[in-house]
Amino acid sequence: MKPETTLFWDVDTQRDFILPDGRLYAPGAEKIVATLGAITALARRLNIRIAGDVDRHFLGDPELTRNGGPYPDHCMNATPGQRKIEQTAWVNAVHIENRPLSDAELDAAIAHRGDLVIEKQHVDVLAGNCNAPRLIPKLLRKYRDVAIYGVCTDVCVDFVVRATLGQGPVKLHVVTDAIAALDAERGKACLESWRATGVELLTFAQLKAALTGTEAGATES
Repeated sequence: MKPETTLFWDVDTQRDFILPDGRLYAPGAEKIVATLGAITALARRLNIRIAGDVDRHFLGDPELTRNGGPYPDHCMNATPGQRKIEQTAWVNAVHIENRPLSDAELDAAIAHRGDLVIEKQHVDVLAGNCNAPRLIPKLLRKYRDVAIYGVCTDVCVDFVVRATLGQGPVKLHVVTDAIAALDAERGKACLESWRATGVELLTFAQLKAALTGTEAGATES
């Protein structure tokens, strides 16, 4: 893996999913915060592009229980719970809102020198933002490897893996010590499914070693 041809994909590392008092807390997610911070720091040090998606919910969104959906209010627009945890804060980000954008606007977002954020109102990134089906293939053409991490393993992370799987020559990697599931058994099933489709499962130490040319667990000189 080379930093210049690698993309990091941050899935929903927002307070409502990760903090124990969050509105849709993934059990144990606070235990991956340090690793999430280390991944972000590695990206900044090696100039690796960070893209990703975030929930940005509004009162009328169909997935909320108030509207007959399966999930309680969470990551509601402009609330503290919708914010990213500080360890994965965006830097110089361009936000792709869920409103129709032209090809020129999407191309400008891809060319932007900073983080790229897809805002969504559905668990499936492709269904949650009307631009995502066009944007994601365009974005991935620039890369050979994509490292995915975040929450929740069995919901939004799984949808991101599906959305990026088979996109040209890109090789997918999921950082297993930087994900957390809503349901542990469903999470394990996702890992097995990903492995069966050719996704590489690796730890942060292995990811770092692959990008820096050091052995996993070794100290860089």
